[in-house]
Amino acid sequence: MSQPIPKPALSSHKTLVKQDPMLLACRDLAIKMLTESLEGFFARLEETYFELADKTFDRKQREDYFAARIETHNKKAILAAQFQQYFTAAFDKSAQNAASESDKKFYFVNADPDQLSLVANDEYEESITTDKVIKSIKSRGGEELNQLEMRFARLLSKDNQAGDTANPMSPEAICDAFLKACKQLETGVDARLVAMQAFEAELSSQVADVYHRVNQYLISKNVQPLVRRQNPSAKPAAAAPSPENNQAQQAASKGQELGAYLNQLATGDGVNHDSAAPTQEHAPGWLAFLDMLQRKAPASDELSDEEGNPLTHNLLGALRDSGWAKQLPQLDAMTLELVAMLFEHMFDDPRLSPSIKSLIGRLQIPLLKVAMIDASFFAKKHHPARHFLDELALTALDDQELERGMPRYDALAEIVNNLLRRFEDDISVFDDALHALAQLNQQQEDTAVQALAGELNQLASIEMAELAAVTTEQLIEQRLVDESIPIVIAAFLRETWQMALRQSYGSQGEAEPLFVQRLQAMDDLLWSVAPKSGADERFKMVNMLPGMLKTLEEGAKSVGVSHAQAQGFFSELVQCHAAAIRNGLKLGNPAPTAPVVEAKVAPAEVESAPVVAFELDLDQAIDAEEEEESIAASIFPLRGEWVDWLNDQGDVVRLRLSWISPQETRYLFTNRNVKGQAFLKAEVEEALLSGRMTRLILEGSLFDRAIQNVMSELN
Repeated sequence: MSQPIPKPALSSHKTLVKQDPMLLACRDLAIKMLTESLEGFFARLEETYFELADKTFDRKQREDYFAARIETHNKKAILAAQFQQYFTAAFDKSAQNAASESDKKFYFVNADPDQLSLVANDEYEESITTDKVIKSIKSRGGEELNQLEMRFARLLSKDNQAGDTANPMSPEAICDAFLKACKQLETGVDARLVAMQAFEAELSSQVADVYHRVNQYLISKNVQPLVRRQNPSAKPAAAAPSPENNQAQQAASKGQELGAYLNQLATGDGVNHDSAAPTQEHAPGWLAFLDMLQRKAPASDELSDEEGNPLTHNLLGALRDSGWAKQLPQLDAMTLELVAMLFEHMFDDPRLSPSIKSLIGRLQIPLLKVAMIDASFFAKKHHPARHFLDELALTALDDQELERGMPRYDALAEIVNNLLRRFEDDISVFDDALHALAQLNQQQEDTAVQALAGELNQLASIEMAELAAVTTEQLIEQRLVDESIPIVIAAFLRETWQMALRQSYGSQGEAEPLFVQRLQAMDDLLWSVAPKSGADERFKMVNMLPGMLKTLEEGAKSVGVSHAQAQGFFSELVQCHAAAIRNGLKLGNPAPTAPVVEAKVAPAEVESAPVVAFELDLDQAIDAEEEEESIAASIFPLRGEWVDWLNDQGDVVRLRLSWISPQETRYLFTNRNVKGQAFLKAEVEEALLSGRMTRLILEGSLFDRAIQNVMSELN
């Protein structure tokens, strides 16, 4: 379930511009107005994704737009909070640094046409789109924006006599904050581009309103515009910080620096730890030292510290204060700091049992090595090391009592121990560990499913019978819309042949060979009793009758029709065939083509009408079903996924989706205490939409939650 967009806690923002309350008031007014605008914007953005999905003929693009719609709905509170944080940080930095960044442009790709291939396509598309949005905001801002910039110049001119200052709420700052927030949309660059384009269409005018309101506020405070003067030789005098503020400013500066570095790593921008990079970027002996820590044997073969206690303390937190850490280059030192913060938040995750935290704790050194070797560790959601960490956390979500000595724990411990023994600098070791973990989980899941084999077979049989009943009834009724069909034939199809069709509806559904044969026999029967005009049709009927009659007789016998009852029906069928020939002769000279062809050339023919109506109705039904399925499919959990379910007793039960029926109408959930909890698909959908069932994957993986918490802390 999505959460409402939080209102900005204006009084709680950490800021560097404490010296001027008017700057704070301008910033807070802008945040308030922009946040209020985002509330309606995200709702309209969801509709935009839906409309784009409805219009596209590309299946993958349609799925991406539907996924983006759901992701926007679930993350709108996070997107708004991230926008607030990025905008606040940019405002404070701009106001603190005055004009140092004023002329720097982030959204132009400064490359010759023959060099554009060297620029990442996604980044280039985002650059172009963002530049277009900036121009639109500047155009709408007009003179109001110019006046605001000069009033900010007045406020910031105390340390900058030239008045050459950056606008803390410039279009660039607002777009940069929104684009960074949109990085939370993991559906892809297309979804982010749509969001930016919608921002231009719907919010650029509201940004202009923000400029107007802030201008009016500054006018009410008698802040006059400061005309910029060209004075290249003028240098702003640097005010010496007081001793009391120096330490706080250093801490704040370090936090901002770490936040910027983490953002670069998480978005894949700016930092290069490529394997081809020079080795002197790292401190001498750094890898050997970490190898020693990684392989330091615990007191026993189990995963614990030297005293045998579960290892859940932050080893990296102690390491970052060591003499070894003080010798690290700046980027490696910041990487160590970030990984230590990540583990702090992972150890605080309430979803994990103490025993799983002990396993994760033994991965601190390996993951630090990965982060220092491979900067894509932060950017790639499915990086092998991240994926292994997340899957390890998911493995025992239903068992808070898991502990050493239990077979399940010992099997997990052996996988982690093997990784610790093998990993040096080859990331593929995590792939091997992930494969071993997947095999273990699959074995446990297979065991659970085998224990439920009888129940699952029963559920599948019930599902097949229900689908057979619905399908055969629809197929028969669609063919009986023609009122000229003899009553005896219609009664036979509804009472006897419907049972024969149900009986032949197997695991392949309508493609089951016997079902296809009996369905064809029904169509042949209906055609045989229609008027026959011309020698060709009568000849065709004579050749078709033996095979058709044999199929009808076998089908009727298979559902319990007695020999006498069958003979009675076939006797009446002979009369129907005679009537069909007589009625055909009365029509005069017919067209020489078969009825099926006539249906295409002359759809007004009586005998072809049911066929045409059936085809049109079926096509429309298929289109409608496919559209409904594409909308709903993305909300359903996948096999192996964990959910929290609020049962009728008011207890929250954690369940794993262990089985989905062949036709996907039934879902079976299990955990170590629940043998099997079966739901109809409609029941699962209702529970998900009402909030009684929550997919844990939508809350984010262990690593994703930790990195979001670290970003929030730093911002």
